Amino acid sequence: DTRVRRLRLESFLLSPVQRVMRYPLLLEALLKYTPEDHPDHEDVALALSIAGSVATEVDRKSEELVNRQRLAELQSTFDWAHLLGGVQLKLDTFTKLVGQRKFVRKGPLRKASSGKHLYAILFNDFMMITVSDRRGGVWCYEPYRLPIQTYDLLARDPTKDQFELVNLKNSEVLQLRADTPAEASDWVKDIMKTANHCYDVMCEALTAGIQVSKVKSVISQEAREKILQGGKPAVLSKRY
Repeated sequence: DTRVRRLRLESFLLSPVQRVMRYPLLLEALLKYTPEDHPDHEDVALALSIAGSVATEVDRKSEELVNRQRLAELQSTFDWAHLLGGVQLKLDTFTKLVGQRKFVRKGPLRKASSGKHLYAILFNDFMMITVSDRRGGVWCYEPYRLPIQTYDLLARDPTKDQFELVNLKNSEVLQLRADTPAEASDWVKDIMKTANHCYDVMCEALTAGIQVSKVKSVISQEAREKILQGGKPAVLSKRY
C-alpha cells in the first residue's frame, strides 16, 4: 500500500507522541508573532504553557517506560540470587534512599593488572561488578564483589582507558580498564554523577535525623575530595 510509504508499524505508533512534542514549538512561534494587545495573545500563552507541561509529562513517562524495560531485561538476563548469595532482588522497585531504582549504564570492564574480564552494572542506588566468562558460546556471570552502595563510591579521573574505583566502605581501590579512553571517561562521569547525588541525599537524611539502611554516618565531603586526588581511603576516616 503506497499510503504507508514503506514505514513500519512502530513509526505510526510514535507519530502521536512526536506530534505532542512539536506543539510547544509551534505555539512558541505563534506567540512570538502575536502582538501583546491582540485578543488571542493571552490564550496562545496559556496554550503554550499547557502544551509545555503535557510534553514534559510525556517525556517523563517515556523515560520511566524505557527504564522499566531495561530493568526487566536485566532481571531476566542475570541470576541475581546467585550473584547476591541467595538473596532475591527485585530490580523494578523503589529504593530506601533515591526513589525508583533507575538503570544508569552497563558494560564490560577488565582488571587493569590481570586483564580479567568483568561486567559492571550501575544503578542509581548500587553498583554490581561480576566476573564474565564465555562457556559454550554463552556468557556466564559470577559474583566478583558484593554490591557497592553508590554513596560509598568514588571514581578517579581516568588515565587513557584506565580508572580507579574506590569503595569507601572497605577502603578498596579497584584499578579498571575500559575498551576505550572515551568509555573510561563515560564510566567515571556516570559513577560520579550517581554517587554525588546519592551522597547528597544520604547527607540530607542524616542531617534530618533519618537513618537509612542502618547507616549512621558517611565520609565527609572534604575527605572525599582528598581521596579523589589520590589520598588513601583507610587514612581519611573522618565521618560526616
